[in-house]
Amino acid sequence: MANTNLLLNENGKLVNKGIVKSNTLFEKIGEKDQYLIIQYLNTTAYIEKNNTVPVPGGKISVPTISIKAVKIKVGMTKRATKIVNAVNKSNIIAEIPASQRIDIKGEYDSFYVVKVGGNTGFITKTNISLKTNNYVNPSGDYSYNEMIADLQELNAWYPSITKLEIIGKSVDGRNLYSIKLGTGKEEISLNASHHAREHMTTNVLMEMLDQYANAYEKNAKINGYDVKKLLTRTSIYFVPMVNPDGVMLVQEGANSAKNPSQVIKLNNGSKNFNAWKANIRGVDLNRQYPANWSKISGNKPKPGPDNHKGSKPLSEPEVKALYDFTNKHNFKNTVAYHSSGNIIFWHYNQKGSQFTRDKAIATKISKQTGYSLVAPAKGGGGGYKDWYVAIKKRPGFTIEISPYVGNKPVPHSYFNSIMKKNLPIGLILAAEPAK
Repeated sequence: MANTNLLLNENGKLVNKGIVKSNTLFEKIGEKDQYLIIQYLNTTAYIEKNNTVPVPGGKISVPTISIKAVKIKVGMTKRATKIVNAVNKSNIIAEIPASQRIDIKGEYDSFYVVKVGGNTGFITKTNISLKTNNYVNPSGDYSYNEMIADLQELNAWYPSITKLEIIGKSVDGRNLYSIKLGTGKEEISLNASHHAREHMTTNVLMEMLDQYANAYEKNAKINGYDVKKLLTRTSIYFVPMVNPDGVMLVQEGANSAKNPSQVIKLNNGSKNFNAWKANIRGVDLNRQYPANWSKISGNKPKPGPDNHKGSKPLSEPEVKALYDFTNKHNFKNTVAYHSSGNIIFWHYNQKGSQFTRDKAIATKISKQTGYSLVAPAKGGGGGYKDWYVAIKKRPGFTIEISPYVGNKPVPHSYFNSIMKKNLPIGLILAAEPAK
């Protein structure tokens, strides 16, 4: 036979999912119209009859090899990869693209064993991601590249309930990501890492996303909340790293920036960026939103590590991206995660029924986390929560996740306690729109 497309039935349409290589002997299990049907991994596939030649009396000889059993029997291709013959590994059976689910029959040496058209095939282990219940490792400094890899993997494993998108770019050209979790028409949003040194907030959102997705698939509850039921009604949008340039500057230093000498200059000549809050050009992203921007107190007149509000609202691409993203949607409530202080900002000049409603939800968050509510006060402005509450007239919260630690990242040792307090927060907020 010649090279022929490997077609799978997706929602009634035959979709090309790879190539069966020429001169491959295979067993058909049926026919339909102009196609032959073959067994392919954990499903069936179609190939065009015109590209095949029948072999009279042909039988596939299954090699006798010592295959080890595997605990995890479902995998996914990380990248475009080849399935090779178990006897002659230079003989390619098929070529398949990234993000293909596969049924793993066992392992042999550095390969996983699969079945294609009656053939025993091998796929190199390093090309396969195994199905687990925990994709995110939130311990330690969680980098921008780790986040991207985990977002892509979660999106691949949960395609029916996730949608990954790029909502903008940072100053240094890094993509800004959002991922939707759920199928509900109602929408809420959670974001993290406006401030560079507060990057543990990204760990919190990514672990939350991971656990919610797993609970949805298993129809499990978290802190008494029926995750599947909630996410069928309300979708949660996660923006886990608003300031990737700043986060990587804190984690990896000046060489993570496109212009290392410039950031060192903005940092008063120091190569220690532990205290850095701003984006890569020294603008504090949480002083950039158009809410009382002209009257923000404590502004530093020049770009630097913190508290410089920029030349005008929305001057920074990271802020403009989140601003546009928020306006594009109809979020019923939102949280901007920050650190530190173990406090919840919830008030921004709202009155009457809006005040009562927002304080009631803030009190629920306080009860779950043990964090104190910040007393209502005049002033403020420039923050994402401030703008959202003022313009959208809906509940918005800034949650400071840890005890006060000063001008530095939150110690890693605090994470487990923080995660336990914050894990159900997205679900608490997802339950609100129905009310």
